[in-house]
Amino acid sequence: MMSTSFRQKAVDFLNSDKVEITNNPKSLKNKLLRRHKLVTVVTATYNAEKFIKKTMDSVIEQSIGFNNIEYIIVDDSSSDSTLEIIKEYASRYNNICVVSLKENTGSPGLPRNIGIELASSKYITFLDSDDWFDISGIESLYNILEESNDDYVVGKTIKVETEKQSVIGEFASIKERRNISPFDIPHFFYHMGPTARMVRLSLLKKFDIGFPEMKFAEDKLFFTDVFLHATSVSTTTKPIYYVNRMDDNPNSLTRVTNVLDKRRMDLKVVDYIKSKNLPLEKEKVVLNRIYE
Repeated sequence: MMSTSFRQKAVDFLNSDKVEITNNPKSLKNKLLRRHKLVTVVTATYNAEKFIKKTMDSVIEQSIGFNNIEYIIVDDSSSDSTLEIIKEYASRYNNICVVSLKENTGSPGLPRNIGIELASSKYITFLDSDDWFDISGIESLYNILEESNDDYVVGKTIKVETEKQSVIGEFASIKERRNISPFDIPHFFYHMGPTARMVRLSLLKKFDIGFPEMKFAEDKLFFTDVFLHATSVSTTTKPIYYVNRMDDNPNSLTRVTNVLDKRRMDLKVVDYIKSKNLPLEKEKVVLNRIYE
């Protein structure tokens, strides 16, 4: 049976000598000197030197104001210049927290969980190290959650390829919705990546929601838990997030993970969901996409 406490290892790491932290948001100095941030952005990085500057700049240039953002970047023992780049940024901005793992974990799960443990804002969102936000993406999501008092919001994810652009999971961003159950939105469980969404941090803390250490499908499991515990959610048609699928980015985990490995990990998600003994109709809704 898959463990249900995915974040405990992150806690253990933070209490060990396996990590090095720059600008720790939970240090006494930072607690005294930094005013409260509105949103935490978490990025897990590994050998992302080619794209990480664009990714980070998209956060720094957000319309909500970078001074309102807590940016936590967890480097999974990169062997290129990624760590040097993000540390240089952290030397200029004390609201950029850099966590350096001394050994590679092979999955975005633990780095993201470390970000959740360190986060101190009201809301949290995730940004992959080769992607970028729309300039008003964070502000759009933040304002919706503040106005709706919902636990979660998702907006438009745009996939950028060398020759074209397209919308991913457009059914989740095809109309404006507020205060609605995830089970009342058609095909809502079909698009379960971390892109273009924001979650109330207290929901993750209260129900100990975290990412499993898997190279694929870890986000399906994470957001399934979010949806099962969220009182209500929102959706918006506003563009929020750009996914990098251009020809010069062939090494994303989605592209390099073997198709059989993907299906094995999907089966782990199926077992995890079935272990929850949900009402049959809810279980069907959650599992339908994976079965297809």
